[in-house]
Amino acid sequence: MLDLLPFSPTWMLVGQCGVLLYLYLVWPYSTFKKMGIPGPKPIPLFGNYLSYGKGVHLFDKECYEKYNKVYGYFEGRLPNLMVGDLEIIKEITVKEINKFTNRRTFDGQGEIFDQSLLSLKDADWKRVRSAITPTFSSGKLKQMAALVERCADGLVAAMAENEQKGTSFDVKRLAGGFTMDVISSTGFGVDVDSLHNPDHPLVTSAKSFFVFSFYNPLVILIFLFPSLAGVLARFGVTFFPKKSLDYFCEAVDTAISMRKSQATGTDKKRVDLLQLMLQAHNEELDKKGANDAPKHGISSMEIKGNAITLWLAGYETTANTLTLTLYNLAVHQEAQDKVIEELDALLEKRGKLDYEAVHDLPYLEMCISETLRMYPAAMRFDRICKEDTEVKGLHIPASMIVNVPVYPIHYDADIWPEPEKFKPERFTKEEKEARDPYAYLPFGSGPRNCVGMRLAQLELRFGLAKVLQKFRVVTCDKTPIPVKLKNTLGNQIEDDVILKVEART
Repeated sequence: MLDLLPFSPTWMLVGQCGVLLYLYLVWPYSTFKKMGIPGPKPIPLFGNYLSYGKGVHLFDKECYEKYNKVYGYFEGRLPNLMVGDLEIIKEITVKEINKFTNRRTFDGQGEIFDQSLLSLKDADWKRVRSAITPTFSSGKLKQMAALVERCADGLVAAMAENEQKGTSFDVKRLAGGFTMDVISSTGFGVDVDSLHNPDHPLVTSAKSFFVFSFYNPLVILIFLFPSLAGVLARFGVTFFPKKSLDYFCEAVDTAISMRKSQATGTDKKRVDLLQLMLQAHNEELDKKGANDAPKHGISSMEIKGNAITLWLAGYETTANTLTLTLYNLAVHQEAQDKVIEELDALLEKRGKLDYEAVHDLPYLEMCISETLRMYPAAMRFDRICKEDTEVKGLHIPASMIVNVPVYPIHYDADIWPEPEKFKPERFTKEEKEARDPYAYLPFGSGPRNCVGMRLAQLELRFGLAKVLQKFRVVTCDKTPIPVKLKNTLGNQIEDDVILKVEART
């Protein structure tokens, strides 16, 4: 009977396996069709991942415009729901936060990062967030202001060296030195002086964490086959460079040991991040498998995980934003004129730049806000749906990843006319009051927004005000116009940003 078949049994088996494999690969792709949600057509195995090659933010913008703000796409076989409707964003990130508390996490990122605010879930996240949030209160930031000002003076001194020589410089390198010095001193009591020591291990190690490519074979594997991440981690293969991670772990351990061995009345009065976490340490949380774990405090591993995460985040994104704001002011001299005029009037009235003074520069704040609109620190952010939920007529099933497309919203011409142009006046008091607050999301939204937002804003205000008090920032023949962003999920800049400064008379 088998002899009558046109193909051998072996080829029949191969064919059946091929069909089964194909069905396995495409089975999830009916998810959004069943939900009545449009989206780009996925291809077997990759889904829409290959479209990231044009730039994730550009892929998001293209889909946002084509599919009317709400659409579904696939990373490998994994469905992702993208929601750009502002009313739905408000519901998900604020009103229905109890159903959308958690962020997406990846297996295999290591125990340390599993204990950071970015990865913790539900009650653990709330407990740790409540322990860390007081670090960034107005009172604490006011006490940190002197350290931030000192670092800003170091930034000005570094620029003065270039001005005296008449040379151009990479503002991105100096901005990174400034923000590393700020987060090291205000967060951990560590004096790095990376402005004059750009090859300090803290700086080089931090930079290595942000070397990212969507076409890195490891990244592709983890995005397409998330279950492999845990397996690879057992062999020491993770997203993060082990040598750099070990260095930061050692740096945090050293800082903690110094605090414990030199515990004095002065140390206990410190207001930095590390000290406040140590004061919130609850040893009961360190006991593995302990029943009825306390609902307050923070464990040793959570201290380390959040220390490293905030050290890295405090360095990179703020440096990029400072760089891009200086770039915008150099390219748009009329905006810089207004900042300088405002700054001079303030100094004539107050006599110095201190914590209160840098919060009294509304046009400078408008320039920072417009830069963050054009170059948001996070191009998108996500939440995980805990249970089947109906939001403004949109059914979202349990376990669905819900993304918010920050970049496309910030470039929506119906919200922001001429979105490609740098126009700080978008952020006057009247303009902000007339605009939906969820149209501007540079730090995320709701209770799970960026915990270090206020420190970042303080750094930007001090850094920019101190620089423009002494200099005018200008372009040169090496300045990249327009500036290009790397294909990442943040505001990392592709090339050096070469500028010059001229001493103000």
